[in-house]
Amino acid sequence: MSPHSPPQPDSSPRTQAEPLPTSSRRTRFDVEPLTTASAATSTRSASPEPLATPTLAQSYGQLRKNLSFKSLAELDRDGVRQLSTHIYRRGSRADRREYRPKSDDEVLAHALRGGIRSLILGCSLRAAVNSVIALLRLTRKRKWTLHTLRLYNPGRLGPTHFEPWHAALAGFVSGLSVWAEKPSRRVTIGQQLFVRGLQGHYNDLKSQGRVRVRNVSVLVFGFSCAQIMYSWLMAPEALPSGYRRWITQASRVSEPCLPVNLSAYRSGTFDPAVARKAIEWGRGATDKNRGLIEAYAKRGEMGDFGPPFAPCEVVHPWAESCVGNGVDRWHHVFRWIAPVYAGLHFIPPLLLRRKAWMKERVPFLQSPSGFLVKSAIGTLRSCSFLASFVTLFQGLVCLQRNIYDYLLSHPTTFPPWLIGLIAHKSWYWLCGFATCVPLFIEEKKRRRELAMYVLPRGLESLWSVLRAKSYVPFVPGGEVLLTSAGLALVMRNYQTAPEHLSGLVRSFLYQLIGHG
Repeated sequence: MSPHSPPQPDSSPRTQAEPLPTSSRRTRFDVEPLTTASAATSTRSASPEPLATPTLAQSYGQLRKNLSFKSLAELDRDGVRQLSTHIYRRGSRADRREYRPKSDDEVLAHALRGGIRSLILGCSLRAAVNSVIALLRLTRKRKWTLHTLRLYNPGRLGPTHFEPWHAALAGFVSGLSVWAEKPSRRVTIGQQLFVRGLQGHYNDLKSQGRVRVRNVSVLVFGFSCAQIMYSWLMAPEALPSGYRRWITQASRVSEPCLPVNLSAYRSGTFDPAVARKAIEWGRGATDKNRGLIEAYAKRGEMGDFGPPFAPCEVVHPWAESCVGNGVDRWHHVFRWIAPVYAGLHFIPPLLLRRKAWMKERVPFLQSPSGFLVKSAIGTLRSCSFLASFVTLFQGLVCLQRNIYDYLLSHPTTFPPWLIGLIAHKSWYWLCGFATCVPLFIEEKKRRRELAMYVLPRGLESLWSVLRAKSYVPFVPGGEVLLTSAGLALVMRNYQTAPEHLSGLVRSFLYQLIGHG
């Protein structure tokens, strides 16, 4: 709704020629005819004075007026473009407008309006983006809580004054509504809100000069992947089954090596029949590796299970050389993920920025446009990143096997504790952390998004591992508390410094609850 709207007409009878009185305070629900909306040069308030909030009675009267056939005809004829421009504004600090209810009646009207708006937008988006509808349920009660706290503020500023902790408390209370979601979805919602809240809080501290870490996105990605890759090999129950299968598919290892590797470390034994499956897995084993795998399985049948990990011939039976396997893995992963990244880099510019795509031309090619070249470069960088990620991790795992064999062949030269240290499972954690190096191949803004993608998985895996060892207590309703804590961080940043949140989160919250 446009803030530049005429005041509500007085209830006393007037002639048709008698002009309506103007008012210095305009309500948020007042809407000027869309045929004259083009005369307005800005959608912002011309006065720093907070805009008034209509009561329920005023809202009902204005709603009847706006739903008349005349208003609908004007909207259909002239106002669709202007209305869409108003709706899709980004929630930046420059576009902020405050609405401060003055009574309980106005607080109720303001909260109901935000809830109804969230409900309508959420229902329209659910068919396309089912996951984001959860955020709808988390924000319906926020406005009621926020403005009630302001009206009866017990803080140092007194009633009718806003303080930053109001938004945090309102977000925390709103997070309790995650109970309305399915239990299987609560953890995912809580994780996403929590990491987005941490991102906004870090950006806030960084803007104040209180903390600054170089390449923080790369470090977060490294620590998260360290825990994820460790869990993939040593604690697979700590990862969701679907995510675990995706990692296995992307790694392109022989799947029989995973249970053999896990069992060899946990119990010092393995199933020889499972090890033999690697001979026929994928492209099959070479003649040399076939003999090595068969000998490895026979030693296991005789009670000699060897080192506490699966040897290289079980990990990549189709390649005799670890270096050659690395080159082969890079090539196969690049080809496997190329269609996915091509869609991510090419389709959004074509659909969302088509006009700019048609105007901008590459000087030395004339056609295609700069967006097309940029998308092609982005696709190559993303594919190279994931291929390098897989190759580096597998290369370091093979390096462990080769170092162990070398140390074991010189028992008098190297002490037993060093051999045991090389064979320790913490090696996988270090290998996972090293995978942050290929992230520098990606574009800087992509690094942040990738870090925010793996951070929830890493935290979930870490908590599951600690919980399995009884290092942390069981927390009843932990996913609800996580959601409330995350939404408290998000709402505090959105109310005080929305530019510190990611553009996607900021824009989505603006569509649901607006500002203020």
